[in-house]
Amino acid sequence: MIRQHSTWRGKQFSWFESGQGFPIILLHGGGGTGKAWWYQLECLSTHFRVIAPDMPGFGQSEKVPGIERVSDIVVAIQGWLGVWNIERFAIGGNSMGGRVALGVAAQMPTQVRALMLLDAVGVNLKDVPIVNPLTLPPDQFMSGLVKHPDRYRKLTPYRTLSDAQELNHGRHVFAQYLGNDGIASDPSLDLTRVNMPTLLLWGRDDIIVPVEYGRQLEKALADAELLIIDDVGHLPHIEEPQMTCRTMADFLSRHANLLA
Repeated sequence: MIRQHSTWRGKQFSWFESGQGFPIILLHGGGGTGKAWWYQLECLSTHFRVIAPDMPGFGQSEKVPGIERVSDIVVAIQGWLGVWNIERFAIGGNSMGGRVALGVAAQMPTQVRALMLLDAVGVNLKDVPIVNPLTLPPDQFMSGLVKHPDRYRKLTPYRTLSDAQELNHGRHVFAQYLGNDGIASDPSLDLTRVNMPTLLLWGRDDIIVPVEYGRQLEKALADAELLIIDDVGHLPHIEEPQMTCRTMADFLSRHANLLA
């Protein structure tokens, strides 16, 4: 896999890419980078072209004027599709990235052939609060995100000094996006337009976006299936990369007729 760069609206954007075939776009959560999908870039690339961008302002992608809210990132993804020369694709996302993926799916229901959401924001539940991870005390930040911090440290793809610098910068950018849009679902999001096959993958022990959000999304979407992973928190693609890879690969293979 390689990290590539191009420009859009005069600003640099960066992405990780691996494999060839039908395009699969994977969107990281708030504060992260495309490298979060390191394992999936490897395991899915045997059959697909897998693209994991740094969203605007994160990683090595520059902030873009006019992209000020989380919902605005949908516009950036749509613009980047032209640079990638992609017309039809599957898309997935974790947390904030899942919210963006939902927005893309709602805006482009005929182009998005399959959708994969991991512990994603997408509906509003009055009695089940979403926790902003930036509000967690520093000594509880990692234990708030994942079930087993020691396991995460062994598996995390973020291992270099530049990774640490990008993540630190990303937290500030995430706070800027939340300041304009908040962490709740976009009220203009029309879930009735999200009619493609959808995989909902959730950590049972997620305290950031609890599993009840997955259950409600399963009810709200036309063609959704929910899989809950035990002993996992908010980042299943890192906490349980092999199970996540198998689940995503199985979902995509069952809908292979749409991915051509």
